[in-house]
Amino acid sequence: MDLREAFETGLGPDEYGALLSEEHRKLHAFHARRAEVDRDAVDAIRDSSVAHVLAITEPWCGDSLAILPVVLELFSRAEREVRIVRRDEHPNLIDRYLTNGGRAIPIVIVLDENYEERIHWGPRPEPAQRIIEGAREAIAAGTVSKEEIHKRIRAFYANDRGRTVIREIVEGIATF
Repeated sequence: MDLREAFETGLGPDEYGALLSEEHRKLHAFHARRAEVDRDAVDAIRDSSVAHVLAITEPWCGDSLAILPVVLELFSRAEREVRIVRRDEHPNLIDRYLTNGGRAIPIVIVLDENYEERIHWGPRPEPAQRIIEGAREAIAAGTVSKEEIHKRIRAFYANDRGRTVIREIVEGIATF
């Protein structure tokens, strides 16, 4: 499947939202309301060759519940369409974007007008990734629980309000 086909067959934000549980819809709305999307970021996207955005995710993904609403808000304000495909239904697509050999999500793929990839980003902002990577040995040793790490990541997302996601994506866009 090429990126154009993935985009064209992907779900719109409302279609994807219908897949979320009530609890997940509330979390999604919480992060969308709190997203701090600044005018400079929106202008940077409008002034770039970004034409389309494809996100690969799943409704159950905790990182995506915090990240996807920010991505949708950012690109909506820049008047760019975002389509969403489910990772588990598109293994050949996600396998192009492995993180440390795994199918980590969400992955955000920024496309130009010809549906060519300009950048991809994900599965989480660098500070959250450092929390995960820094805890691997402690989790394996049993000195820290996965739930404690998830709690730290949720706190990061709540306090960050999407600023790091936006900054990292816009910085990537600035490179092309």
